[in-house]
Amino acid sequence: MFDDRYGEADVVVPQPLDIKAQLGDAADYPLDALPPPLRKAIEAIVAIAQVPVSLAAQSVMGAASLAAQGHINVETITGQGCPVSLFLFTIAASGDRKSTSDRFAILPVKEREEYLAQWYASAQNTYTVDDAAYKASIQKAKTGSKGREEIRTAMEAVGAPPRPPMQPLLTADEPTGPGLQRLFAEAMPALGLFSDEGATFLGGWSMQEEQQASTGGMLSKLWDGSPIKRIRADKENGTQILYGRRLCLHLMVQPDIAGKLLGNQAVRNQGLLSRILVAAPRSLKGSRFWKEPSEEDRENLRQYHARLGRLLEFEFRYRDETSRALDLDLVRLTADARARLIAFSDHCERQLGPGGKYEQIADFASKMTENATRLAAVVAYFAAGQGLKRDGLSLTAVNAGIALVEFYAGEAARLYGAAAVDDDTHNAALLIDWIRKKGHTAVGVRYLNRRGPTQVRAATALKRAIEVLVEHQHLVKIKGPAVLDLEGEPKSYAEAYTVVEVDAA
Repeated sequence: MFDDRYGEADVVVPQPLDIKAQLGDAADYPLDALPPPLRKAIEAIVAIAQVPVSLAAQSVMGAASLAAQGHINVETITGQGCPVSLFLFTIAASGDRKSTSDRFAILPVKEREEYLAQWYASAQNTYTVDDAAYKASIQKAKTGSKGREEIRTAMEAVGAPPRPPMQPLLTADEPTGPGLQRLFAEAMPALGLFSDEGATFLGGWSMQEEQQASTGGMLSKLWDGSPIKRIRADKENGTQILYGRRLCLHLMVQPDIAGKLLGNQAVRNQGLLSRILVAAPRSLKGSRFWKEPSEEDRENLRQYHARLGRLLEFEFRYRDETSRALDLDLVRLTADARARLIAFSDHCERQLGPGGKYEQIADFASKMTENATRLAAVVAYFAAGQGLKRDGLSLTAVNAGIALVEFYAGEAARLYGAAAVDDDTHNAALLIDWIRKKGHTAVGVRYLNRRGPTQVRAATALKRAIEVLVEHQHLVKIKGPAVLDLEGEPKSYAEAYTVVEVDAA
């Protein structure tokens, strides 16, 4: 019966399975939601550097967050104040001009650091002299007096020790966890962890497996605005608690490194990923033919630089000069802005349930309302500066924040989980892509060992990659040795594989 019905049917060849999840295309960045100063700055960087919109936007929003976080908190719908620090994460391959975009966006930050470095040189010299005088005076008070009370009186008369000047840093690119804590004790109380090569941080000591939980916890606490507790072994310094510190973050990383973070369930469970706003724009490589930027673009970029530079010049206020704990203004929500955020919060909550569009990113969605509020405050502060405290956070700004956070939710849904790719799977995808681009219909293992992608040539890596490709039906082993013409002349290969053709449909 089977032969009668199916005997003349075509044989169906098993089709290769996708090794990596198909992510789909990113949504367009909601540029129109931004006020003109930020929108025009992003458009100028896109035109001049020829980078994707979301890549330029991430760089600009990181700089705007750095300028705002040391001066304001923003009221949430619960009535509490929260930081306006943003944790931004941009995924782009080598050659996508990450560094170029960042240089345009944070130029005033680097200029401000250069100015502070000149101030620091003079202030450090003054401190050195004052510190030497203080120590000499204390020694004299100890030796020139008799009795405990006399010594105490003499030492009190000397006064408090001079404080060293703050290190002239607004940003850091690859600190360890303890190094970042030390920076907050010695440098500015509001810092940016910015790097156009975020792999130096993510691949460094702080994000090694045994350090991930503690580093992730520290970063999460800084996002929350919690105090930093430095517990040190030496008795002289002991435990130090640093209040009123702020950290914003913008790391730009390549896809393979990003996958290890976004697919890391331990980091996700710890809570760091729920605080990160990620964007992975489509590469423009191959389409960036030279187009002379307009004078309007150059002028818009100059105006952005001037505006950002002025915001960075505002002096920090301190609740306490000794501890340098920031004294931050609270930006209140206007009535209509609060109503809009409450409605958005309820919308997010409904979408967290079974079948909701945020079900798979419930951790991220639980913080969407707060992130929308932060984004709104950063956008509004860049436009209004110190006047924002007087006027409050408007409905227009909140609508911008909601549009932005919905974009990031779409990226999180697209990238989280699907990014979880181990080294063997990554190597397999790299290898089969190389084989298909070469047009090979069959390959020998010895040939791949000598001529294949450098990353996969090593015997162990190659063996595991081939096993993945066989399992996913991209390669079928040829029984016995095979004679293949792969290098311009036929050669016999003891181990060889047929490459399964991919159905275009």
